Amino acid sequence: MSALRSDPDTWAAVETPVGRQRRTGWTLLARIAEQQLRIAGACIADVVAHETYRQELEELAARYESNLAVVECVCSDESLHERRVSERQRNIPGWYELDWASVQRSRARYVPLDDPKIVVDAVDDLAANLQRVLEHIAAVVDPRG
Repeated sequence: MSALRSDPDTWAAVETPVGRQRRTGWTLLARIAEQQLRIAGACIADVVAHETYRQELEELAARYESNLAVVECVCSDESLHERRVSERQRNIPGWYELDWASVQRSRARYVPLDDPKIVVDAVDDLAANLQRVLEHIAAVVDPRG
């Protein structure tokens, strides 16, 4: 969505209502994911998704004879999460920096996705989380193991 903010006319058309902004962003992401699936048969989408969007990605993956592996990332230690947010600079041109208040609003609205998925917690060891994610992806890609 940051790219759309750089074009005032386009941004004005999608900025409000927020539902239109979300749908536009999701549609753009799905289109990019589809192009990637068509080219390489695999894609990683880093999103905060609602169940409807997860289902759309699952259908998209199936259309290209691929599989969807959902990795849900959480941080169970709220003070650690707040510290990481306050110390992080995304430096995305034309985009705002996150503040803790906006993260709290998002956390309050977030509804965890249905299974199948794996949940990794940012308080856990990075290497251990990475190993769990890789094992999950391998199991989804080749369920026969």
